[in-house]
Amino acid sequence: MKTTLIATLGFDEKFCYRAILRHGIKEGDEILLITAEMVEKVEKAFEWIRRLVQTSFSDKVKISLIQADLKAPERSIKAISDLISSAGGRIIVNLSGGMRALVVMVLLACMMSSKREMSLEIETEDFSHLLTISGDLLHLIRKPPGSVHLEILKLVKGGVRKSESISKELGRDASTIRRHLAELEELGLLEAEKRKPLIVKPTKLSELFV
Repeated sequence: MKTTLIATLGFDEKFCYRAILRHGIKEGDEILLITAEMVEKVEKAFEWIRRLVQTSFSDKVKISLIQADLKAPERSIKAISDLISSAGGRIIVNLSGGMRALVVMVLLACMMSSKREMSLEIETEDFSHLLTISGDLLHLIRKPPGSVHLEILKLVKGGVRKSESISKELGRDASTIRRHLAELEELGLLEAEKRKPLIVKPTKLSELFV
């Protein structure tokens, strides 16, 4: 599967370089770097990365540098969101480099994008830790669970995990509850522990809501 690596770029190319190595960028993949101000230090960082990619993959990995306009945040966020939505394959967005305003803009663009096949990551300044955020979480921010979903999540967290038991607790039709459970599984908030009879368990993401 194709990988599209999108990374915020400032004066230091190290974060982007580490992301390229970490995700095993290969022929046919694409690297999109987003920066704010096209100053000499940024150009040097991009040139270093471009040469690395060129040396390793020739022209078989496409690399581009895109400038976001901090003075027109709405337009820039929309443009970056469209860029993410049009990207193919597995999408990784690295927010480790560049100024804070740029990072916030790219994060907002990710939240607006409809892509579920996306993960966000940000590395600490001393490279000691990598925080990863899944596309499922971004999707939940755009479309949070409804009131019935929340009732079910509370029951499941409290130990009521059989579909039949949840149906009895809420006084709702069994088929309706199974549909809600399927929706919660699709949202990444529940996992099926057993299918027949249906028994579910909460995921880590569900901790955000109950």
